[in-house]
Amino acid sequence: MGGDWAAALRALRQLLSLSNCTITETYDHYLTSARAIFGMDVAIIAAVKDGVFTPLRMQFTHPLTIGEGQAIPESATFASEAVRTGRAISCPHVAQDPVLRAHPIYAETGLESYMGAPIRIGDTIIGSFSLLDPTPREHPFTPESMALLELLAETLGRAIERDQLEAERREADKQRTAAINFFQTAFANAPIGITLVDLDGKFLRANPAACRLFGYSEEELQARDFQSLTYQEDLNLDLKHLAEIKAGVISEYEMDKRYVRPDGSIIWAQLNVALVRNEDGSPRCFISQIHDVSEERALIQELDHKRKQLEEANQKLTQLASLDPLTGTLNRRALRQRLDQEMARANAQGTPLAFIMVDVDDFKPYNDRYGHLAGDIALKEVAQCMRAASREDDAVCRFGGEEFLLLLPRTPQAEAKKVAERVRESIATSTALPERVTVSAGVHVYMPSEKGQPIDRLIAQADAALYEAKRNGKNRVETL
Repeated sequence: MGGDWAAALRALRQLLSLSNCTITETYDHYLTSARAIFGMDVAIIAAVKDGVFTPLRMQFTHPLTIGEGQAIPESATFASEAVRTGRAISCPHVAQDPVLRAHPIYAETGLESYMGAPIRIGDTIIGSFSLLDPTPREHPFTPESMALLELLAETLGRAIERDQLEAERREADKQRTAAINFFQTAFANAPIGITLVDLDGKFLRANPAACRLFGYSEEELQARDFQSLTYQEDLNLDLKHLAEIKAGVISEYEMDKRYVRPDGSIIWAQLNVALVRNEDGSPRCFISQIHDVSEERALIQELDHKRKQLEEANQKLTQLASLDPLTGTLNRRALRQRLDQEMARANAQGTPLAFIMVDVDDFKPYNDRYGHLAGDIALKEVAQCMRAASREDDAVCRFGGEEFLLLLPRTPQAEAKKVAERVRESIATSTALPERVTVSAGVHVYMPSEKGQPIDRLIAQADAALYEAKRNGKNRVETL
């Protein structure tokens, strides 16, 4: 990618800040940025499902034999290797690769260099992000370039997932709006219950709609008062409003209240009440309009429930965007954001910033003995011990595989080494695993006087201290 990491990071930052874009516009931004970052002519974002590769969006100047929306067998594409392995792959010269050159796409296009990564939503691979060029590369693609491509594919997957969730939210809002409009129209055109009630609350008259609503005939209602039909918890408020109308404080009122039907069932109704006066202005009776809103309330509750589910999904998405799904620690992208913040704070305040690189000792033999599931449980336990042994302001990140990075703001070397020792001892003394697991740790402290040091260099120095700890016998802490 030419080594211009600053430009690449700026491009990545711009991609992460995209908003108010359609998914097609988002695809175009990613394709344009990726071609510029990696210097590749052809860029393709494709859906992959049930062995079928379907380009969703493409950018290129080199002529191709496939087009957007054209479904082709996944096995005929280079992307099949990235999907099969579940990780980013690259080839600087396809003609020299016995696997890739056997793909039909090579014979058809003559594209000589390739890099591609799977696109995921959660744990499911839903597509691929591919970059190709007719010119072979003199040197293999660097690990950093592949890591950046994986990060682009990861963030693109998040963007696709956000778009899907947004589409679901819009559909839910559409259904909610349609339902409310339906009920409002139905209420406006359907017969409404109307009653005349004397000043003491006894029914004088009731229309058929009111009789159907209450479940009584008009004669039965005339033998009762509204108080006997009202759900007891709603009665005091209703009587209070009636007293205010009689006193001339208000001219009418509206409220939602519950009524009890003859079979004991409860209905919600919207009640509108006004006072009918005699010619001399004295109170005569109350006129009430009542319509059933039980279904509307149930629908609103259901839609509110769906809205809460969408909010929970959005919160989960935000977490997934910043946390490693296995250990719950920060992922590499979230770490980069935190590093930028802490470096800026350290330089502004003149305080040290400590880096602790932690690696599980002999993790492969542990995995071989107990299996990958047990290995995952061990990594979770290591992460839990690290969080418990670190401080509130410290940041724990899964850096890769069984390697973790602990970032300690405002921490000099002596204190950082104490934290590292505490972490090491916490893990070494844990009894939650079938056998004892240990870690080695390397400590490096950045001082503001070193301004200008790149972050990757600081991490590398902590990593160098880690490997010194490995060489010196493991289960130990070294500083650099």
